[in-house]
Amino acid sequence: MHNMDRLPTIKTFNSRIEAEIAKSYLEGFDIRAEIFSDDAGQSIPSLQSVRGVKLLTNWKDLQKARRLLDKKNLSNE
Repeated sequence: MHNMDRLPTIKTFNSRIEAEIAKSYLEGFDIRAEIFSDDAGQSIPSLQSVRGVKLLTNWKDLQKARRLLDKKNLSNE
């Protein structure tokens, strides 16, 4: 994928586990997604609940990804 700074956020989750589940679900629909979490390389997981865990994709798949997650109730926003 491209530079993460330029990728739009599909959803922000409270934990990496929730984001991983959503990522796997989207991959089943051929939507590539990346997880971004400012948690010191997973060494301070408590930062996930403070800052959230972002699930990113490309602009082309953004709306489809949001619809799919909303349909399956895999969203926190």
